[in-house]
Amino acid sequence: MHYFSFSFPQGCPGLGLVLLRLTVALQLLCGADAASAVLPWWQLSLLAVLLLLLVLGMLTPVAGVLSLLYQLPILTHNQLLAAPALTILNAAALVLLGPGAYAADARLFGRRRLLSPPDPAHGLGNNDYSIHLGEKK
Repeated sequence: MHYFSFSFPQGCPGLGLVLLRLTVALQLLCGADAASAVLPWWQLSLLAVLLLLLVLGMLTPVAGVLSLLYQLPILTHNQLLAAPALTILNAAALVLLGPGAYAADARLFGRRRLLSPPDPAHGLGNNDYSIHLGEKK
């Protein structure tokens, strides 16, 4: 997951990414609502899983790519090109920006704090890193 997104922004940028995920999900839902009489049940169930992934923020880059790929055929067969094109652009932005701090991805793959264990050879305690810095005690 580290290769997909490099940070999980908090605050206003994180809320903006939540809104972007919800926007892509709503655009997919509105497009499916118009074509729900035509879509087979398996495609509707896959779309429901995709919507759930987007709303929860799980596997966000993968869900963004799948929603982008889902909209590409609609773009070529639709006479009103603005709606699928907007969904494609929003999904591409979501893939490039990542999920944000308020997503399940941030809980699963977020930043970790690594602490080094004490070095018994030098007699260092947990907070004594002076020998590593080249300073004298």
